[in-house]
Amino acid sequence: MKLKKANKVIKNILFIPRMKNSKIIKLLLAMYTVCARLELSDIKTIGDSVVIEEDNLLIHPDGPLNPLRGYIMHKSGCMYNKRLYAPEIDTMYKLEQKDENYETIYTYTREPVNDLAYDDICEDKEKNEYLTQSHALLVKMFPSTDGSFSIVSGRQDSIYSFLIKDRVKPECMYIMAALFLLSEQVDVPFTIETKKKEKKLVLKSADGTTAYINQPRTNENLLSLIEFLKKYINNEGVNPSAMKGLFTAPTTYEQFMTGEFLNTSQFLIQSYIYEFIDTKENYIKFVNAVYTLLNDQIKNKKSYKRVLNKCFIQESVQSNEIDHTKNICDLKDTIDKYKIFPFMDSSQLPSYTRVKAYDRERGEFINNESRKYSNCVEAGILGLVCCLVYDPNKKKYNTDHLPDNKETKPLKDFFKKYTEPRETTDYEMHEDWCRVIADLKNDKILYLKEKTNELDSSLLNILYVLSNITGSKEEVVKEIKHLEELLADKNINDKLDIEESLTTMFKELSNNKNLEIECDIFAVGRREDKKMDLFGEFKLIYTFNEKKNGILVEIDSGHSSLSLLEDVLSSEDKNIIKEKLTEIQNTYSNIESYTACTIRQYINIELAKMEQKSVFSRIQESIKNNHDNINDIFLHGMIRSVEQKASIVKYFLAVHVKNTLPKNNSLVRFTNNLIGSTPLDDSATRRRMLFYYILNKDSNDYYPRIESFWEKVTRITLYNFYTIINGILHDSDYSIDVKLECFKRLMMVVADSDEKYGIISSSFLIRGILNCSRETNELTKTLLELIKIIDETVMQPDGSNIFVIYLRWIINVGSDNYCSL
Repeated sequence: MKLKKANKVIKNILFIPRMKNSKIIKLLLAMYTVCARLELSDIKTIGDSVVIEEDNLLIHPDGPLNPLRGYIMHKSGCMYNKRLYAPEIDTMYKLEQKDENYETIYTYTREPVNDLAYDDICEDKEKNEYLTQSHALLVKMFPSTDGSFSIVSGRQDSIYSFLIKDRVKPECMYIMAALFLLSEQVDVPFTIETKKKEKKLVLKSADGTTAYINQPRTNENLLSLIEFLKKYINNEGVNPSAMKGLFTAPTTYEQFMTGEFLNTSQFLIQSYIYEFIDTKENYIKFVNAVYTLLNDQIKNKKSYKRVLNKCFIQESVQSNEIDHTKNICDLKDTIDKYKIFPFMDSSQLPSYTRVKAYDRERGEFINNESRKYSNCVEAGILGLVCCLVYDPNKKKYNTDHLPDNKETKPLKDFFKKYTEPRETTDYEMHEDWCRVIADLKNDKILYLKEKTNELDSSLLNILYVLSNITGSKEEVVKEIKHLEELLADKNINDKLDIEESLTTMFKELSNNKNLEIECDIFAVGRREDKKMDLFGEFKLIYTFNEKKNGILVEIDSGHSSLSLLEDVLSSEDKNIIKEKLTEIQNTYSNIESYTACTIRQYINIELAKMEQKSVFSRIQESIKNNHDNINDIFLHGMIRSVEQKASIVKYFLAVHVKNTLPKNNSLVRFTNNLIGSTPLDDSATRRRMLFYYILNKDSNDYYPRIESFWEKVTRITLYNFYTIINGILHDSDYSIDVKLECFKRLMMVVADSDEKYGIISSSFLIRGILNCSRETNELTKTLLELIKIIDETVMQPDGSNIFVIYLRWIINVGSDNYCSL
């Protein structure tokens, strides 16, 4: 039935009058990408199934065919991080500015499909060639259009576009199986026949009677991948494992934690297979194809036995193996039991990104770089709506309580597709959300781009969007108008009036009515169209089964954000989940298989989240050590948020403040990719990412794509001085030597500022100096060194006397009732 329905839809699409070919291709691509990756329940079914009936074989739980390995690696973000931030890849981005009507307009462009592999990755010639080729293929295999990690591409020369062609699909699982075996060092005897500039890919059975693969006009990128894999097979030619430091699958946890396996062909191919095969039926077809080719193609009995034993296991001996999938399913069940809220930790909150503009009348996205925008307000509303429509009884989203009308249809369609909370908000979900809230035909809603996209960040604007997409319920509209009237009469009691109105509105729109609103002070200000509005923050707190969860919504002029309230789980609930995590951690503490290592590290990441410990300390260690291989940085969970990226860039620039590193240094290229992955046309993002440039004299050389912004980035103000002082002097992550050097660099910038005397005589500077000195073992020595830096860099060059500053500090400290040393 599903197939017939899909065929009918395709037929209807093909005969829509006046529809362009390009749009048809996009619609067909969208249909193919509706399915997600394998669910955990599918993985359990596959693992429990006798996949090779004639020999009673199951997939080996520790082997490379176990889809759980791909599932865990995906959740840990290994390939996500590798593709988007690897220092071996030169990511294509640029930031431009122009002045229009006395206003500076920033245009940011990011085109992952145009990323290139560097050709000067390391000095070893053979290793450099391998890494250059493998990363060039990585870009081709995961084109990640528009910055979202994906194998999907609308370009007809992509591997994905070739594999989903109707003529290729019947042989697709054999192509996947052959790639898998090549990555496992099995020399599958492909032949490539060339006729009239067309290349035909052929794979026949050993006796020549069966053609497993017979594809004319084979995709060039696929052929390049096959040639690369065959080149590095163990039997002849160059063996990567024989090269110094290159690159085999890990057999111990210690090896795993170097991250070097991220450069193996096994990891590359297995990651692609996990992203491509989206049903358990197709996965079992793929496994059968592996078995067929393995039996037919391998002549060497020793090699055959090695790969067979690695991939399959007899049903009769399976009970002796650890059931990895059961352990992960038990963990999921334990977590779900306490999931009364759609977000369990901050990594699950919608993280804003850069999206295309949406045209509601045409029902399509606009392929124009200048119309793209940072969707911080839209992402905030998505998180808020997820809370409102979440049903804690069913642990799913439910919009049945909202009216059925034209206004609510896009919202209801969205939650028909996304029926339950997700681990992360991917680009497809962001685009689908744009279909709900972009280009709404409501003159009360303010958009900043062409009056159709990029919502203005202000409370009333957000409330009108919420009202519109949920059906403009009478009680909700009434409360918004009430706030507008109070605002117009300047008669608003920010805390009480806003709390009452928001409580009424959210109870009206929420599945779980047991909620409360807590408001902080709201300020009255003007939004972009000069109308009065409200700016501030509020907490939305839900109670279910005597358990509380909630989010903090912050609405500033120009930026909106969400964060989870601390201690959203009770200590009792946390302990139960931590006990389960610790139990699994102990199970895997002494098991050294590749799959076991992936699970062990995944559990470590999850435990760190539960204990509110940052895995950042491991990343810091790698940055401090400055090794050529920094792949270990990618093993600590997805690096998604602007806050994470800004913290890494800041730490790198500060820790290496004294060291001028070469431009091809891994950390330089890695942090450049982090910067380029953020929506730099958003002012809040730009400030966060570039704040600490002024601490490092080499920043301009490290990041040439934003060289033209150097002057603006290094311009010191009271605000960014205060932020940097807090971020360096008060941070225990830095040694005193690093703090002193950063302070010196900061003072050198202050010396050129017109506000220098106001800055250095301020009370927050002397407070910062005193606090920093107290935290050291040599209070007086540190205090005198910091003051000496101020004197030598700011005061002496223009003949000023620091004694005047001493007096100002004494007055300021005294008036602040600051405690004595």
